[in-house]
Amino acid sequence: MINPRDSSRPHVWQPSDDVAGNRTLLLLHGSGADEFDLLSLGKALDPSANLISPRGLRKSDGANRFFKLLEQDNYDENEVIENSSELADFLWNTSGEYGFNPDNVVAVGFSNGANAATSLILLHPDSVAGVVAFGNNKVFQETPFPKGRPNLTGKKVWIANGAADPYSPRDRVEALIAEFESLGAEVKYFLHAGGHTISPEHVQRIHSDLA
Repeated sequence: MINPRDSSRPHVWQPSDDVAGNRTLLLLHGSGADEFDLLSLGKALDPSANLISPRGLRKSDGANRFFKLLEQDNYDENEVIENSSELADFLWNTSGEYGFNPDNVVAVGFSNGANAATSLILLHPDSVAGVVAFGNNKVFQETPFPKGRPNLTGKKVWIANGAADPYSPRDRVEALIAEFESLGAEVKYFLHAGGHTISPEHVQRIHSDLA
């Protein structure tokens, strides 16, 4: 029986040569992908990191997702909240099982997974030290902070989108960036000229920042 909050959840764990000492990347795939999809991206961003990659357990038209997109720019916010809680517990439980440092985790996501990553740090800021979001959007019309507005001072957020990406409208993304900055997070925002894709140049720039 699958529990989305522990290691019974379908996932990939790839330990580094220093599990406790190295950073861990939480890899969150896009819609229709699975837990194997972003492993090469994780290695490109930080070759020395532990990689942990859970599967999105909600289905939409047969596709794996972390939460549903109801219509353009409109997400199932209850599923977003529940998914964030599940991922926070998943990290805590697997850190105890695998031995990685729960205080040195960066969430990396693409598309639906990027939105899951930014929601995770907003709703459960103690669960990750930073976020790398490719092809993301602002999920909440108004973020429902469960314990009041968090202090994200010391947290780092990288947002890397395409200027022609219909899933990353610039006004909404800039509103998300403003929210992060108002909470104290350090944000870097990259734009490439294309659409809903990951730019190798952005990957290299973020890799350099993480080094």
